[in-house]
Amino acid sequence: MRRIVWYTVVVLATITALIVLWQFRQAIVLFLLSLAVSAAFRPLIDAFVQRHIPRHIALILAYALVLGLAAGVLIVVSEPLARDVARLSNQLAIGYEQIKARWPVSGTQLERSLAGMLPPSEELYAGLADERAVQMVRAVLGVTTNALGFGGSLAMILILSLYWSADSIHFERLLLSLLPVEQRAQARSIWRGIEKGVGAYIRSELIQSFLAGILLWLGYRLMGLDSPVLLALLGALAWLIPWFGALLAVIPAFLAGLSGGLGLGILAAAYTMVVLMAQEWVIEPRIFRRQSYSSLVLVLVILILTDAFGLVGLILAPLVSAALQIVFKYLVHPPVTAAISQVECLEASQGMGALEARLAQIRAEMEGSTQPLPPEVDNLVLRLEGLIADASRYYEE
Repeated sequence: MRRIVWYTVVVLATITALIVLWQFRQAIVLFLLSLAVSAAFRPLIDAFVQRHIPRHIALILAYALVLGLAAGVLIVVSEPLARDVARLSNQLAIGYEQIKARWPVSGTQLERSLAGMLPPSEELYAGLADERAVQMVRAVLGVTTNALGFGGSLAMILILSLYWSADSIHFERLLLSLLPVEQRAQARSIWRGIEKGVGAYIRSELIQSFLAGILLWLGYRLMGLDSPVLLALLGALAWLIPWFGALLAVIPAFLAGLSGGLGLGILAAAYTMVVLMAQEWVIEPRIFRRQSYSSLVLVLVILILTDAFGLVGLILAPLVSAALQIVFKYLVHPPVTAAISQVECLEASQGMGALEARLAQIRAEMEGSTQPLPPEVDNLVLRLEGLIADASRYYEE
């Protein structure tokens, strides 16, 4: 009977915890994304610190450099992107007129049938004009709401990641203090392994997407395609989608190239595929080792996150999959540093006596001093004595 009660309590507690996590899923996702962004910034911050720049200044420089680059790209791209969108809308209207004029006369049987089903241009524009005001208001409100929500979430992620990067060591010690002493080394290794893998994945995807956008824009412009900035942006964003991103990037390029003939369409599609394959086979292996992670786990994570968060979950699925597999790897195969930690503890304990003797000598010199010492010095010595005592107990355990 007692065992049944215990199992019931465990099941109810698990279900309650899952319900609470689901209710606060957005806040949890924002927090986890802030940790991921902080992990992506860490190598750049450490590079500045290695050049003897204070850490708080290195932190500001790293964030300012990346955010400034992103803002500069948006400013440069915004004007030609608006032109491409306007040109595309005009081309769609012109294309509709040409279909209505040509297909009923010189088209195939299928094209003539489709042309007969299409409404006249005047009726189409009149129908759109009747509902244009309502739809425009809804579209503007929807776009504004989504943009404000996305901007607020992005700002929150950046602010939280900034706080975490500024005091990551303190937060790490605080979290590890909740675990038993014998488990802290392995937990620290798992945590830092997750940070390294997740940060590498984010940097890899952003760098590849940025390079793909530049290369696609240059190629489309040399080919003379219409709306090269819009096509390059679609290709760069499609690259973030796992597996099907390359196909989604090839289709718009092929359709845009058909306006200049079948050969140009095939050339645009082939060029898009070559650029994306170069990203995966040349750039990605130098930044992130995707082949070391299981595709089966990625499929399961994609199904779960896509059902819960839609397209955002699809884009974040590889990130979550890599983090889960890193945790599993470190739990099943602990790192070598954890295996030799006992040897390191023995060597450190042997040198603890020398530290204690040195501190005792400093204490004796302080007590024999004829001049009064500042209280800060005495407080510092007391803190050192406490740290050495704590370290001695740790190595004895």
